Amino acid sequence: MCVAPGQIGGKADTGEEISTQGWALLFDPELLQGSDLEKRMHAYTFFSYNTNEALLMTEEQRHIIVRLMEDIRQELTRPDERTSHIVVAYIKLILEYIARFYAQQLSMPSQASSDLLTRFENLLARYYDEGTYQIHGLPTVKYCAQELFLSPNYFGDLIRQLTGDTAGNAIRRFVMQRARNLLVGGHTVTQTAELLGFQYPQHFTRMFKRFYAMSPRQYLATRQ
Repeated sequence: MCVAPGQIGGKADTGEEISTQGWALLFDPELLQGSDLEKRMHAYTFFSYNTNEALLMTEEQRHIIVRLMEDIRQELTRPDERTSHIVVAYIKLILEYIARFYAQQLSMPSQASSDLLTRFENLLARYYDEGTYQIHGLPTVKYCAQELFLSPNYFGDLIRQLTGDTAGNAIRRFVMQRARNLLVGGHTVTQTAELLGFQYPQHFTRMFKRFYAMSPRQYLATRQ
């Protein structure tokens, strides 16, 4: 489990005594200031995963992380002017291994991951069929993740692993395919934009042009 500054966790106090053991790597963000790792921290999206999306390591993977933890602890017993730089390098190495292990976990074929794409597409279809777009406008990654009981970052990373593209692009592709159907079905550009949840027709036209390298009207002309 990776926890970012400001996040909290725990369990309800039921009076039950719980004994845990393991490793915790806690460091002040100031340690990373001015380092290459500070600039890269945003890439480690697993800091915003839910607790139920924790990494399930193999024994071999756990051994790698524990070995690096032991090296950090040993380094801290003999601090000098290079200690902070060495510790930061170890932290980066640990995070890179975690990123690798997560990528391997997300890419492992499973019934749950296969079902996710179907549930994702069905969710988008219901979003329009049930008129949710009238309240929230265009569907967002955050909305889809919440409806699928996933954190936005975990959902996004899982979709990228399954499709090779971002969740945002997957949503926009669905919207644009629906747009083509509406236009061919006789709706005007303004009507189509409204039925898709765009606030302004111009925004719809710009997105359509980015996807198909032509405006909606040009697209309709090619269908005649």
